[in-house]
Amino acid sequence: MPTFSVGAFMFAVVDADTLGMSLLERARQMVGSDTVEVGRSAWIRNPRRTRVWAGLAVLWSLVFACLLFTQGTMSLGGYLVLGAFYFGIAALGIVFARRVARAGVWIGPDGIIVRGPFRTQSVSIAEAQGFVPGLQGGAGNGTPCPTLERRNGRPVGVWALGRRNWVFHYQRLFGEIQPLCDELNDLLKAVQPGSVPASPASPASPASRLSSV
Repeated sequence: MPTFSVGAFMFAVVDADTLGMSLLERARQMVGSDTVEVGRSAWIRNPRRTRVWAGLAVLWSLVFACLLFTQGTMSLGGYLVLGAFYFGIAALGIVFARRVARAGVWIGPDGIIVRGPFRTQSVSIAEAQGFVPGLQGGAGNGTPCPTLERRNGRPVGVWALGRRNWVFHYQRLFGEIQPLCDELNDLLKAVQPGSVPASPASPASPASRLSSV
């Protein structure tokens, strides 16, 4: 009776699944789906957005690390100074990549945490007013994303749930972001004190998938 190994079978399955896929399709499969899962007491982010930006930051770091080995003749002191400069920039890129990969928003009974590429902000449930489509950035252009409005204080944009934006064409994306804001607002109401717990058959804040956000 003919036999085959499990490894060969797995290889055949993977090869069959990826057969005929273009490089772009394989890249999309590797970085994950362009969807957002909304759930209680869990990090909410767009995996494709965070992974792509983290990958670009790592690539930036590798480029600067490799520049050190392309230099011509120079003194040992100059080489060490230049090496410290390049590796310093490369290290900053790795730190940025880690922060980008972990960016997102956490909504729970104890409060809301918004983690972005550069800073992390905490907002109490009592201070949170709701999520609306907004713009994170200056000069009249930036990243369209859900923005947490506070009763006292400046709004907080959720970069990890942002959309790709062409210059000054963000208004048309606000309508596409609104359904995600509605999901986040439903979750926000569910974790507020005094909210009625949902029965197991009808959860108050189920994890939902919103495509292309």
